[in-house]
Amino acid sequence: MNKKFENQKCYLCHQKNIEEYFPYTRDNKNIKVLKCKNCNLVFLSTFKHIQNEFYENSGMHKGTIELQNWIKNTSEDDLRRFNQFKDNIKDKKILDFGCGNGGFLLKAKKIAQSVSGLELDQGLNNYFKEQNLKVYSSLEQIKDKFDVITMFHVLEHIAKPIELLTSLKKLLNKNGKIIVEVPNANDALISIYENRAFQDFTYWSCHLFLFNEDHLRDIIIKADFKINYINQYQRYPITNHLYWLAKGLPGGHEKWNHLLSEDLNKEYIKMLKGQKACDSILASFTT
Repeated sequence: MNKKFENQKCYLCHQKNIEEYFPYTRDNKNIKVLKCKNCNLVFLSTFKHIQNEFYENSGMHKGTIELQNWIKNTSEDDLRRFNQFKDNIKDKKILDFGCGNGGFLLKAKKIAQSVSGLELDQGLNNYFKEQNLKVYSSLEQIKDKFDVITMFHVLEHIAKPIELLTSLKKLLNKNGKIIVEVPNANDALISIYENRAFQDFTYWSCHLFLFNEDHLRDIIIKADFKINYINQYQRYPITNHLYWLAKGLPGGHEKWNHLLSEDLNKEYIKMLKGQKACDSILASFTT
């Protein structure tokens, strides 16, 4: 055990066998990425930087929201998630926890019974009003109950994910469901290719944790939910990985899109799933 971390304890397994996994995050060289040698949970050396209304004051965006660029950058994922989960949300009461710019909600409201969001960032309040979206700024404000709560790339930002899921349980109707999407700690660019450029890019001070399937399963069970499924999901195609390996940069799915073979990509994703090395994990669980 590294003596520097001898007083730190793993959030999940509560062991103190902690090692330095990566020396910094991309936006803060003073924050280290740690790993529990017992259960392999990856987490940051400190969470102090996300306190004191960090998210409320657009801390994820360095204090300034470029809304139109943000909407453009998330539009593909918003549409993909709508298509993936439309059967789950049709005619249901939906809460999107950590709804960001509300792109998923704007699509979901076309088929859901009702949609609401929760978003801490106060810089979006006027936009939500313009879009006629009901978005809460804290859990305490919510008095309603929902059939489905979605959390897309949110749980990794939460300092106490088990406690949060336990709180969200109170907001679910009978047989209510939570759908979660998180980045995979075992992403192939880390676990297979050991791509340093990607590591420099992906370790970020806003991602307090990185989970694998076992971690996510443990969190869900400890929050006393029943698991419907936990699946590997690959957001980015093979061209994205090839670009990282060749150029050490993101964006290959756009820059090399003309090289993409759908058949090859399907086989590649099948391989990644077999290695549990996709870039994201999807989970569904019920009360």
